Parts: sequence; structure tokens; C-alpha cells
Amino acid sequence: MKTEDVIAIFEHLNKDGNIDIDLADTCTGFAEWLAKVWNHLGSDDISLLTGVGAVLWREGFARQR
Repeated sequence: MKTEDVIAIFEHLNKDGNIDIDLADTCTGFAEWLAKVWNHLGSDDISLLTGVGAVLWREGFARQR
């Protein structure tokens, strides 16, 4: 799969409103999954994924204001 294919999936889910998931639940689920796989990841993957988590957290916090 190409990067563009994955981005297209993200866009499709958001465009059609098919994704009805609470952002806090998403962030928590992502953190739980990341904690489980942490020791199997390289430093580049950890850096990328913690960045994704930080954006999820920031966006969730911003929406609560």
C-alpha cells in the first residue's frame, strides 16, 4: 500500500462522516496500543507515533475549550 492510499482512506472516512469515534477514546486506545508494542518499535517509529499521539491529544484538548 502506498502513502497516498492510506491518506485517501483517512479522507474518505472523514468526508463521509463514517467515523463516529470520540477523540478522547481514540487517544486512549492509541496510547494503550502503543504501550503494548513500545518495546518492539525502533526509535524512529516511537518518534513518529508519539508525535501522532501528541497531535491527537492537542486536538482533543483544543475541542474541549
